[in-house]
Amino acid sequence: MQIEFKNISKRFGKVQANRDINLKFASGRIIGILGENGAGKSTLMKILAGYQAADSGEIWLAGVHARYHGIQGALTSGIGMLQQDPLDIPAFTVLENFMYGGLPISRRQAREKLQSISQRFGFTLDPDTQVAQLSIARRQQLEIVRLLAMGVRLLILDEPTTGISAEQKQLLFKTLRELAKQDSVTVLLVSHKLEDVIALCDEVAVLRAGQVV
Repeated sequence: MQIEFKNISKRFGKVQANRDINLKFASGRIIGILGENGAGKSTLMKILAGYQAADSGEIWLAGVHARYHGIQGALTSGIGMLQQDPLDIPAFTVLENFMYGGLPISRRQAREKLQSISQRFGFTLDPDTQVAQLSIARRQQLEIVRLLAMGVRLLILDEPTTGISAEQKQLLFKTLRELAKQDSVTVLLVSHKLEDVIALCDEVAVLRAGQVV
Protein backbone atom coordinates (compact mmCIF):
# COMPACT_ATOMS: atom_id res chain seq x y z
CA MET A 1 0.00 0.00 0.00
CA GLN A 2 1.38 3.40 -0.99
CA ILE A 3 1.50 5.85 1.92
CA GLU A 4 1.92 9.62 1.95
CA PHE A 5 2.14 12.06 4.85
CA LYS A 6 1.23 15.65 3.97
CA ASN A 7 2.22 18.37 6.47
CA ILE A 8 1.58 16.25 9.57
CA SER A 9 2.02 18.17 12.82
CA LYS A 10 1.42 17.13 16.43
CA ARG A 11 2.05 19.00 19.67
CA PHE A 12 1.87 17.82 23.28
CA GLY A 13 1.69 20.96 25.41
CA LYS A 14 4.90 22.88 24.71
CA VAL A 15 6.54 19.93 22.95
CA GLN A 16 6.33 19.87 19.14
CA ALA A 17 6.44 16.11 18.50
CA ASN A 18 5.96 16.36 14.71
CA ARG A 19 6.32 19.47 12.56
CA ASP A 20 5.12 19.58 8.93
CA ILE A 21 6.10 15.99 8.10
CA ASN A 22 6.04 15.27 4.36
CA LEU A 23 6.94 11.73 3.28
CA LYS A 24 5.85 9.35 0.51
CA PHE A 25 6.58 5.63 0.20
CA ALA A 26 5.70 3.11 -2.51
CA SER A 27 3.82 -0.15 -1.97
CA GLY A 28 5.82 -3.26 -1.07
CA ARG A 29 8.82 -1.40 0.33
CA ILE A 30 10.51 -1.74 3.71
CA ILE A 31 11.04 1.72 5.13
CA GLY A 32 13.24 2.60 8.09
CA ILE A 33 12.01 5.44 10.29
CA LEU A 34 15.26 6.32 12.02
CA GLY A 35 16.02 8.75 14.83
CA GLU A 36 17.07 9.12 18.44
CA ASN A 37 14.60 8.71 21.30
CA GLY A 38 12.25 11.70 21.31
CA ALA A 39 12.69 12.41 17.59
CA GLY A 40 8.97 11.97 16.90
CA LYS A 41 9.12 8.56 15.20
CA SER A 42 6.61 6.75 17.39
CA THR A 43 4.25 9.73 17.47
CA LEU A 44 4.09 9.79 13.68
CA MET A 45 3.45 6.05 13.50
CA LYS A 46 0.76 6.20 16.21
CA ILE A 47 -1.00 8.88 14.16
CA LEU A 48 -0.85 6.60 11.12
CA ALA A 49 -2.13 3.61 13.14
CA GLY A 50 -5.02 5.58 14.65
CA TYR A 51 -3.77 5.64 18.25
CA GLN A 52 -3.87 9.44 18.25
CA ALA A 53 -4.94 12.21 15.90
CA ALA A 54 -2.69 14.74 14.19
CA ASP A 55 -3.26 18.41 14.96
CA SER A 56 -3.02 19.17 11.25
CA GLY A 57 -2.08 17.54 7.96
CA GLU A 58 -3.33 14.63 5.88
CA ILE A 59 -2.60 10.94 5.31
CA TRP A 60 -3.08 9.51 1.82
CA LEU A 61 -3.32 5.77 1.14
CA ALA A 62 -2.97 4.45 -2.42
CA GLY A 63 -3.61 7.94 -3.75
CA VAL A 64 -6.78 8.51 -1.71
CA HIS A 65 -7.16 10.92 1.21
CA ALA A 66 -7.66 8.68 4.27
CA ARG A 67 -10.28 9.91 6.73
CA TYR A 68 -10.38 7.03 9.21
CA HIS A 69 -10.57 7.56 12.96
CA GLY A 70 -9.10 5.42 15.73
CA ILE A 71 -7.35 2.07 15.76
CA GLN A 72 -10.29 0.15 14.31
CA GLY A 73 -10.60 2.67 11.50
CA ALA A 74 -6.92 2.21 10.68
CA LEU A 75 -7.27 -1.58 10.70
CA THR A 76 -10.27 -1.35 8.39
CA SER A 77 -8.07 0.76 6.09
CA GLY A 78 -5.41 -1.97 6.14
CA ILE A 79 -3.01 -0.45 8.68
CA GLY A 80 -1.73 -2.36 11.70
CA MET A 81 0.93 -1.59 14.30
CA LEU A 82 3.11 -3.93 16.33
CA GLN A 83 4.01 -2.10 19.52
CA GLN A 84 7.37 -2.55 21.25
CA ASP A 85 5.42 -4.40 23.95
CA PRO A 86 2.73 -6.31 22.00
CA LEU A 87 -0.84 -5.46 22.99
CA ASP A 88 -1.96 -8.98 23.84
CA ILE A 89 -3.86 -10.42 26.81
CA PRO A 90 -1.48 -12.59 28.88
CA ALA A 91 -4.27 -14.60 30.54
CA PHE A 92 -5.68 -15.68 27.16
CA THR A 93 -4.37 -18.53 25.02
CA VAL A 94 -2.63 -17.95 21.69
CA LEU A 95 -5.85 -18.86 19.86
CA GLU A 96 -8.00 -16.59 22.03
CA ASN A 97 -5.64 -13.67 21.38
CA PHE A 98 -5.64 -14.48 17.67
CA MET A 99 -9.44 -14.29 17.63
CA TYR A 100 -9.56 -11.15 19.78
CA GLY A 101 -10.77 -8.17 17.79
CA GLY A 102 -13.61 -9.90 16.04
CA LEU A 103 -12.38 -12.16 13.24
CA PRO A 104 -15.76 -13.32 11.81
CA ILE A 105 -14.87 -17.02 11.78
CA SER A 106 -15.46 -20.05 13.97
CA ARG A 107 -12.98 -21.28 16.55
CA ARG A 108 -12.08 -24.23 14.30
CA GLN A 109 -11.52 -21.94 11.30
CA ALA A 110 -9.45 -19.58 13.45
CA ARG A 111 -7.23 -22.45 14.61
CA GLU A 112 -6.66 -23.53 11.00
CA LYS A 113 -5.90 -19.97 9.88
CA LEU A 114 -3.52 -19.38 12.79
CA GLN A 115 -1.61 -22.56 12.01
CA SER A 116 -1.56 -21.90 8.26
CA ILE A 117 -0.08 -18.40 8.56
CA SER A 118 2.34 -19.48 11.31
CA GLN A 119 3.65 -22.40 9.25
CA ARG A 120 4.17 -20.19 6.22
CA PHE A 121 6.67 -18.03 8.12
CA GLY A 122 8.22 -20.76 10.27
CA PHE A 123 6.59 -19.57 13.49
CA THR A 124 6.00 -22.08 16.29
CA LEU A 125 2.76 -21.03 17.96
CA ASP A 126 0.75 -23.57 19.96
CA PRO A 127 -2.89 -22.39 19.88
CA ASP A 128 -3.53 -23.71 23.40
CA THR A 129 -0.53 -22.12 25.13
CA GLN A 130 -1.22 -19.22 27.48
CA VAL A 131 0.34 -16.02 26.11
CA ALA A 132 1.89 -15.25 29.51
CA GLN A 133 4.26 -18.18 28.86
CA LEU A 134 5.54 -16.81 25.53
CA SER A 135 8.76 -14.90 24.92
CA ILE A 136 8.69 -11.39 23.46
CA ALA A 137 9.64 -12.83 20.05
CA ARG A 138 6.76 -15.34 20.11
CA ARG A 139 4.33 -12.60 21.18
CA GLN A 140 5.51 -10.47 18.25
CA GLN A 141 4.96 -13.40 15.91
CA LEU A 142 1.43 -13.88 17.23
CA GLU A 143 0.60 -10.22 16.70
CA ILE A 144 2.00 -10.28 13.15
CA VAL A 145 -0.09 -13.36 12.34
CA ARG A 146 -3.19 -11.74 13.85
CA LEU A 147 -2.71 -8.52 11.87
CA LEU A 148 -2.15 -10.43 8.63
CA ALA A 149 -5.32 -12.43 9.24
CA MET A 150 -7.17 -9.12 9.55
CA GLY A 151 -5.95 -8.07 6.11
CA VAL A 152 -3.28 -5.53 7.00
CA ARG A 153 -1.46 -4.12 3.93
CA LEU A 154 0.72 -1.65 5.82
CA LEU A 155 2.58 -3.02 8.84
CA ILE A 156 4.24 -0.74 11.39
CA LEU A 157 6.80 -2.16 13.83
CA ASP A 158 8.03 -0.04 16.74
CA GLU A 159 11.54 -1.07 17.88
CA PRO A 160 10.80 -4.77 17.23
CA THR A 161 14.36 -6.05 17.82
CA THR A 162 14.45 -4.96 21.47
CA GLY A 163 14.63 -7.98 23.76
CA ILE A 164 14.93 -10.69 21.09
CA SER A 165 17.88 -12.90 20.15
CA ALA A 166 19.95 -12.64 16.97
CA GLU A 167 18.32 -15.82 15.63
CA GLN A 168 14.84 -14.47 16.36
CA LYS A 169 15.75 -11.20 14.63
CA GLN A 170 16.86 -13.10 11.53
CA LEU A 171 13.48 -14.87 11.37
CA LEU A 172 11.65 -11.58 11.86
CA PHE A 173 13.60 -9.88 9.07
CA LYS A 174 13.07 -12.88 6.75
CA THR A 175 9.32 -12.64 7.41
CA LEU A 176 9.21 -8.91 6.69
CA ARG A 177 11.17 -9.32 3.45
CA GLU A 178 8.77 -12.03 2.30
CA LEU A 179 5.73 -9.91 3.13
CA ALA A 180 7.10 -6.98 1.15
CA LYS A 181 8.29 -8.97 -1.85
CA GLN A 182 5.55 -11.60 -2.21
CA ASP A 183 2.51 -9.85 -0.72
CA SER A 184 3.36 -6.18 -1.51
CA VAL A 185 2.87 -5.29 2.16
CA THR A 186 4.49 -1.95 2.99
CA VAL A 187 6.59 -2.24 6.15
CA LEU A 188 7.54 0.73 8.33
CA LEU A 189 10.30 -0.11 10.81
CA VAL A 190 10.71 2.40 13.64
CA SER A 191 14.19 2.17 15.12
CA HIS A 192 17.10 4.03 16.64
CA LYS A 193 19.44 1.16 15.65
CA LEU A 194 21.26 2.05 12.44
CA GLU A 195 22.51 -1.52 11.97
CA ASP A 196 18.95 -2.89 11.86
CA VAL A 197 17.84 -0.29 9.34
CA ILE A 198 20.85 -0.95 7.09
CA ALA A 199 20.33 -4.73 7.27
CA LEU A 200 16.62 -4.66 6.40
CA CYS A 201 15.33 -1.50 4.79
CA ASP A 202 15.00 -0.43 1.15
CA GLU A 203 14.97 3.25 2.10
CA VAL A 204 15.20 5.42 5.19
CA ALA A 205 13.55 8.55 6.57
CA VAL A 206 15.43 10.29 9.38
CA LEU A 207 13.62 12.35 12.00
CA ARG A 208 15.21 14.82 14.39
CA ALA A 209 13.29 17.02 16.84
CA GLY A 210 10.02 16.20 15.09
CA GLN A 211 11.18 17.05 11.58
CA VAL A 212 12.43 15.14 8.55
CA VAL A 213 16.14 15.78 7.95
